[in-house]
Amino acid sequence: MNFKNKRGFKGILLLIVILCLASSVFAAVGVGLSQAKMVLQVEGGKQQEMSLLVYNTGSMPMDLKLQANGDLANFVKVEPASVTIQPEPEPHALPIKNGQIFKITITPPATSETKIYTGDISAIGSPEAGSNFGGSVGVAAQIELTVTPSKSLWSYLTPMHYAIIVI
Repeated sequence: MNFKNKRGFKGILLLIVILCLASSVFAAVGVGLSQAKMVLQVEGGKQQEMSLLVYNTGSMPMDLKLQANGDLANFVKVEPASVTIQPEPEPHALPIKNGQIFKITITPPATSETKIYTGDISAIGSPEAGSNFGGSVGVAAQIELTVTPSKSLWSYLTPMHYAIIVI
């Protein structure tokens, strides 16, 4: 094989190799959830459960972690806290096929007056362990929680009240 312009051939060969490598490292990443904003009302000291659907809009499995943030962080529990979710088949369509339903349990403190708490539940996804990709992607559901006064007399009693009753 006799090439008159070896320098040009090497340049074209290098360009082809770079293009092949570049096309093999691109991947789509994305996370979605079923409710972007929630406005809730719960009686203080009572428990409310709800579900949140989280799904993977990317092209590779994602390790997802959910957590409550803001004023809600102290009395919101998310189960499971983390999972691996497979990507949705393309083209993306409803209903969601590979999503994960998370159980959200809200247990606000008892109160004698109406209080409003705000925060969010964030879903942070990163490529599955062992992947060649780094970084993360996230989405959050905003929550506005109105906690109303407890209707039970017992919720207003403090340890001091119990001590007086015993005496």
